[in-house]
Parts: sequence; C-alpha cells; structure tokens
Amino acid sequence: MKHPTYFIDIDGTLINYRTFENLQILNPEPIQSVIDLVNKEYDKGAHIVVITARPESLSGFTKEELKILGVKYNQIIFGIGRGTRYLINDKDPKEPLVDRAVAINLNRNMGI
Repeated sequence: MKHPTYFIDIDGTLINYRTFENLQILNPEPIQSVIDLVNKEYDKGAHIVVITARPESLSGFTKEELKILGVKYNQIIFGIGRGTRYLINDKDPKEPLVDRAVAINLNRNMGI
C-alpha cells in the first residue's frame, strides 16, 4: 500500500494565525479539527511534512509548540515563502485516472 504525503501549513491551518511578532507573546490556539486529521493520518502511516514561512531561527520554539499541542509529523520545513504554493507531481501511467496531487485550501483559522 502506498501511503499519502501531507504538506501542512502551521499558522492559520494547525494553529490560529498570529504574526511573527506575536508568536512568543500570544498563546497558540490549536485548530483541533486539522490536528485531529493530521494525527489520524500519521497513525495510519501517512508521511506528514509541516511547512511554514516561520524562519529557521524559530525552529526550537515552533517544534516545542507543536509538541505541546500534540501534532504528529515526520518532517518540518522552515522559511517557505508566503506566496501561493504549488505542488507538482507525476501521474502513474498504470493508473492514469488517479490524481497523485491534491490541494485543499482552507479558510484561515476555520479548520476542516
């Protein structure tokens, strides 16, 4: 069985949006519906890649925040641009009708 890979943003997706200036001032407000989905998929074998525009200098703070909130993940990538994010992937020629790339756009702070 091929397990899916999820690329999950932090601010506005896993945690209610806060500006970088307020990250260490305001307590994180989890978006539980997304955290629950991520953890469920992780437990089923999915590969979870957390992505964020937060700079690498906030890596320790961010990893601790995710740990406290109970977010399960395999990798985290910092410094992703704040602009539109594109996922480009190939199709399996043996299954040409199956899309191997999917995008889900959530309204900020609204969860699933």
